[in-house]
Amino acid sequence: MTLFFIAEGDAGISGPLVGCGDSAVAVSSQTITYTDPVDGALRTLLSNHAAHIGQSGLRNALSDSRLSVDSVDRTGTTVTAHLSGTISLAGECDTPRLEQQLLLTAQQAAGTPVSITINGKTLSEALSLK
Repeated sequence: MTLFFIAEGDAGISGPLVGCGDSAVAVSSQTITYTDPVDGALRTLLSNHAAHIGQSGLRNALSDSRLSVDSVDRTGTTVTAHLSGTISLAGECDTPRLEQQLLLTAQQAAGTPVSITINGKTLSEALSLK
């Protein structure tokens, strides 16, 4: 399974450009079998509360947040992951970092675009309240 973490100041060299000149970098994680791959990938990502990923220099913008996966709905080609909990950001640059970590991880697992809600709000609404 592939999870995404942040290379700060990488300017899109190691992965998709994110936020304040960072990159979202794909990291292979141990394969865990879940009924739904999106559910599994997000649960694995959200269970990691380390601020930095080993010696890689990659940062986890989700490290201080306490989110959990409530459900993943599939309607036709639409996939929506419903999360709940609290978001904790270390600054304005963490908003796009956290958003892209969640979206890219979910989309990689789904193989299609994924919508994410947090506490019943769209991801962008939930992040704009922080």
